[in-house]
Amino acid sequence: MGLFDLFRKTQTIQDDFFGTLTFISFKDAGKNYFEGNGIFKPTGDEIEFLIRGDAGGPTQEQRQLYARIQDSYDKIVTNIVPLVESELKEWRTDHKVRNFRKEFKPVSVEISRIGVAPARWEMTFEAMQEDEIQFTVDFKDFEPEKVLIDG
Repeated sequence: MGLFDLFRKTQTIQDDFFGTLTFISFKDAGKNYFEGNGIFKPTGDEIEFLIRGDAGGPTQEQRQLYARIQDSYDKIVTNIVPLVESELKEWRTDHKVRNFRKEFKPVSVEISRIGVAPARWEMTFEAMQEDEIQFTVDFKDFEPEKVLIDG
């Protein structure tokens, strides 16, 4: 048991939509979340989920948002390519995204608590050809707001 394990508790649930999820709870309930993994249907890749919420499990709104993310993946990619290219140019001035789906794969989706619109969520990708480059795109509903590159 590590030092940080003293500040959180875990339990596992079976969600009909997301599958097996581990609930991570903290003294500050606003930090509570579920984590798990599953297949991202548009690409066939296994990704991680991080879903903010309470012990009752993900909400119907969070499930619907994730379903829309999968259904809208082509449009999401189209919308983020200009932002990704712009940010990547800060790292590599000669980089141009030629085929996003071949160059990057999704690795995680984080869904915030959903109360009123707009829904906030983020998706993290990793470069399949580059060494250890990952980037996260923050969304407000389905509009990408910013890209953060870690590499």
